[in-house]
Amino acid sequence: MPFRHFPLLAAAALLAVLMVGPARAQQIVVMVNGDPITSYDVSQRQRMHELIERKTVSAKQALEDLIEERIKIQQAIRLKLDVDKKDIDRMYASVAERSGRTPEQLSAGFKQSGLDDRTFKSKLMADYVWGQYVRARSGTVTIRDADVVAALQKRGETTMVATEYTLLPIVFVVPRSSANYAGRLAEANALRARFTDCDAGTEMVKSLKEVVVRPKVLRMSSEMPPALKQLLDKTEIGRLTPPEVAQAGIETFAMCGKREVRGESSQKREIKDELSTSQFNAESKKFMAELKRQSLIEYRR
Repeated sequence: MPFRHFPLLAAAALLAVLMVGPARAQQIVVMVNGDPITSYDVSQRQRMHELIERKTVSAKQALEDLIEERIKIQQAIRLKLDVDKKDIDRMYASVAERSGRTPEQLSAGFKQSGLDDRTFKSKLMADYVWGQYVRARSGTVTIRDADVVAALQKRGETTMVATEYTLLPIVFVVPRSSANYAGRLAEANALRARFTDCDAGTEMVKSLKEVVVRPKVLRMSSEMPPALKQLLDKTEIGRLTPPEVAQAGIETFAMCGKREVRGESSQKREIKDELSTSQFNAESKKFMAELKRQSLIEYRR
């Protein structure tokens, strides 16, 4: 994946905005390639772990985290990786949303608990650009089926069976110029009550206005999240799934068939994700060790 270029001065400015703490008495504890880390930075990182991860870390561990964070961001600036502040703001807003708050409310909560939100945003930024760097250097992560099978067998799963679903996508189109999602949702629910057979139901759908029937698709339970698998398992053959808002309008799926497939596992997706994460972490540690050896890290007494 090619990197998008970002002006070096703009990246440096963003770094300064995120990482300069409030003006107060601080002691420099380490210099990383000329970039200072202060005692205040360390205490803020410890506080962040307490609030976000609900765990206590030592000052030494917090300092090591900060050294790696500085190296990650310095490498991003050096290679002119994309560090657009809007991306960081979007990630921060996503964290806030998951906690049921707005970004402003999250920042206010941090402040009340003694944490500067710039500490957390700096970590988001470092992890974001570092992910780009590691993926670019390590290439496409490939997880072999043999690795998945071995991991499953290690868990004690020897009989691997999954479900293959045959689905017919049906879309109640909502034009961009219209906001009639509620009306189209009501129509989709009305169809769901009448729809009892894929063949006969398809003909019925074709008589409806601005409704698109797409080609059938096959989906494996081993390749989908547990919540979606549970929904499809509950949907009887010939019936429709609950309609949902999609990009083109209101979408529902007709369940046209289910069959068991041996050699697949309901945990396959989970195992693949774990193996991918493990492979990424191994590459990340290797690259960080290389950069640390090349960096000038000066501890202050």
